[in-house]
Amino acid sequence: MKKQSRRYFIKDKLWKGLLLSIFSPISTIANHDNLSFQNAAIYNENGSINWKNIKELFTLANTRKHFNTASIGPSPISVQEATIESIKNINKYAIENHKAVEKSRIKLAKFIHSNPEQLALIKNATEGMNIIARSLNLKAGDEVILTSEEHIGGSAPWISLQNEIGIKVTVIDILGKEEKVLDLLKSTITNQTKVISISHITCTTGTILPIKDIIQLCKKHQIQSVIDGTQALGQISVDIEKLQPDFYIASCHKWLFGPKGTGILYLNKDFLNDTPPLFAGAYTDQKFDLIKGIYTYKKHASRYEYGTINAPILTGLEASVTFIDNIGINQIEARGRQLASRFRTKITPNQKITILTSSEPSESASMVTFKIKDKNSSAVCGELRKNYNTILRSVTENNMNAIRASFAIYIDEQEVDELVDKVLTIANS
Repeated sequence: MKKQSRRYFIKDKLWKGLLLSIFSPISTIANHDNLSFQNAAIYNENGSINWKNIKELFTLANTRKHFNTASIGPSPISVQEATIESIKNINKYAIENHKAVEKSRIKLAKFIHSNPEQLALIKNATEGMNIIARSLNLKAGDEVILTSEEHIGGSAPWISLQNEIGIKVTVIDILGKEEKVLDLLKSTITNQTKVISISHITCTTGTILPIKDIIQLCKKHQIQSVIDGTQALGQISVDIEKLQPDFYIASCHKWLFGPKGTGILYLNKDFLNDTPPLFAGAYTDQKFDLIKGIYTYKKHASRYEYGTINAPILTGLEASVTFIDNIGINQIEARGRQLASRFRTKITPNQKITILTSSEPSESASMVTFKIKDKNSSAVCGELRKNYNTILRSVTENNMNAIRASFAIYIDEQEVDELVDKVLTIANS
C-alpha cells in the first residue's frame, strides 16, 4: 500500500471510530474504556494518549506546517463529517432544523460548566462583543477599561461607542507587565467605570490573565465584567461556574476546532431578565401577536439565535466538544504546554531572540510569542511561509513587531524541532 493511501486508510478507520462516539449517549462518551476509544486508538496500552493517532484525525496537508491555531484551527474529520451530514439532512427534508442546535448548547454548557439557558450560540466573538457593547445602555462619560493587548474584535465595539455617543475608553498598557494587570486595573478604576472588557488569554503574547480575581474586582466595584475567552476555549479548562463573569464571549473556530463561523455568548441572569434583546424577530419572542401589537422577549440566551440560522455548523459544535472531551481538556492543555515549552527551551539560548510570553505554567499555555533582533516580524513570517510553507502569525499590534507560534494537538515533536531550526536559521542570518 502506498504511503499516502495508507495514511488516509488509517485516518478513515480512526475518524469513523471517533465519529461513532459523537452519537453515543453522553455517559458512554465520558467513559475512556468504550469501544470507540479502542477503535480510534486514542489511548496506548499504558493509558497514555497516542498523539500520533490523534494527529491522523485531522486533514491538514503534510506539506503545510500550521502553527497558527490562535488565528484559525482546522476541524478534525469527525467535525467536518458531522457538519456535512447535517447539511445533507436539512436539504433532504427541507427543514431549517433550528431545534437541533439545542443539543450543541447543552453540550457546550456542560463543557464550560454553565447554565444552558444563559448560553447563546453565535457567529463569533466579534458578534458577541458588539451585542454586549450595544445592549448595556452606556451613556456619554461612562468609562470602559481595556488592555493594550485586546483583539480588534474585542476592542473596536467599545471604540465605536466612544466615537458615536461619547463614552470614555481607557486603555492600560500591560505589555511586559501582565502579572501586574490586577494592580493596574485597581489604580485605573474611577467612579465612572462601568465596564472592564478583557481577555482571558491575550491574543498577542498568549498570557493567561488572573480573570477570576479581575471578575471579583468588578463585583466589588459594581462594574460589568466582559471576558473575551476566544484564546482560552479549547486551549485550557474554562469553568464559568467558578469564574462567575457577567459576560463570557468566545469564537469556536480556534482551539475548539469548531466549524468556522461559530461562537458562544454567556450572559448573566439579571441581564437576560432586565434587558431587551438587540434584535427582535423569530425565536426571540416569548409571546408575539402582530394584530394586538404584543411582543415579549425570551429571558433565555437562545433569543440571540434569531431568525433562520446556519444550523449545520452550530450542530457541528457538538462534534467539536465531543472530540475535545474524548481526549480530555486537561490532557490537551498539558500537551500544548509540553510542546510550547520544548520550543521555548530550544530557542531561548539564542541571544538574538527575546521571548515575550511568561514561562510560568499559571500564566501561559500553548502559545509562545517572541522577537528576533533586527528582524521585521511580518518579513520573518513571510519567509517562513514562502520558503518552508510554515505558518506563524506576525504580531503587529501596538508596534510589537513580534512573532506568535501556537502549539495545538495536531503538531508533533519533530515539527516543533524543525520550526526551531527554521527560526534559528533566520535569527542567525
